[in-house]
This record gives sequence, C-alpha cells and structure tokens, in this order.
Amino acid sequence: MSNETLAYVRVSTKQQNIGSQLSQIEKWADLNSTAIDKIWHEEISGTVPAAERPELSQLLKVLRKGDTLVIWWIDRLGRNYTDSGNTIRSLLERGVTIKTVNQNLTLKYQGNTQEKMMTDMTITLLTGMAESERINRLASAQAGRDKLTNAEWTEKYQGRKQDEELHNKIKECLAEKMSIRKIADALSCSTTTVQKVKKSI
Repeated sequence: MSNETLAYVRVSTKQQNIGSQLSQIEKWADLNSTAIDKIWHEEISGTVPAAERPELSQLLKVLRKGDTLVIWWIDRLGRNYTDSGNTIRSLLERGVTIKTVNQNLTLKYQGNTQEKMMTDMTITLLTGMAESERINRLASAQAGRDKLTNAEWTEKYQGRKQDEELHNKIKECLAEKMSIRKIADALSCSTTTVQKVKKSI
C-alpha cells in the first residue's frame, strides 16, 4: 500500500469552530501541493487524553510507517504537555512524519541519534510553549468569568438603572389621574413600579 497523508482536527465544542481549522488545513495543502487522503475531526474537550478521543484513537491505529499526519498545531494531539509529547514521540518512533499548519513545521526521526535528540528537544520546547499558552488562555477565561460575576453582583446590590422612558410614561398617566392598576396594565409593568414612580413625584 502507498503511504498516505492524513489530517486531524480537534476543537472544543463550546469555544471553537471546526470549520476554521478545516479551511486552514485545506489551504495549507493547496499551498504545499499536498493531497490529503482523509481528514479526521472531532469536537471534544481538550482536557480529554489522546487515547480516550474516539477519532484520534482510531487514527493513531491506522497510521503506518511512511505516512504523514497533518495537524493545525501540536497541542491538538494531547490534553497537556506530557500527553501531547508522548503521542508525538510515539508516532515518530513508528516512522510517521508530523507536519503542522500553524507554524509550518515538520517533525521526523531521521535515524541519526543526534538528529533524534534535536527533534526531541524541539518537541519538548514546543509542547512546553503550547502548555503555557493553554494555561494563559484558561487564566484569561477565568478572569473574564470573575469580572462578569462581579458585574452581576454589583447589579444585584446596586439595582438596575431605571427605565427613564417607562418612568416618564407612568408620570404622564398619573397626571391624567389613571389608577395604578390601569397604568400597570397599559404599560405592561408591575404595580410596584408604578407605585415607586408615584412616590418619587
């Protein structure tokens, strides 16, 4: 059987769009005059280890010596620094070449011990950088959630800004001697709101 070029795309179901990575991989293939035989993709949390991802685990079983695996970036191949590194090294040991779209890198064991050591050092550096970026993204996301939570608490204790337009309409109805109930029904608001405005006049 001839060698194949396969691609793998993984995105989080909540945070990312799989179409973006698919289009980038297809664009990369065109620019590099590479025919991709099949693209494996799944929407699954990045916290799931490589061996527990349905599509990736199946792909890892079919890759053979001489095949090429195209990925958007190395962090697609594992849940963290260790998992990604282990998956990459395991594939390289089997004679699979890994190409990345994000930085246009090629990872491959050439058989020379010194070159293999250099490749391993590169993998360690890249997976470490990817892990650092992942931690920073999580921290930024948490900061955003904390900020939103603080805003919600501020709103809860300070109260929402009053609806000036509604309040003005209530005042106009009160000036026409309409009852509180009729005003509430006419403006689709609560009698409590009408009473509040009445007391403020």
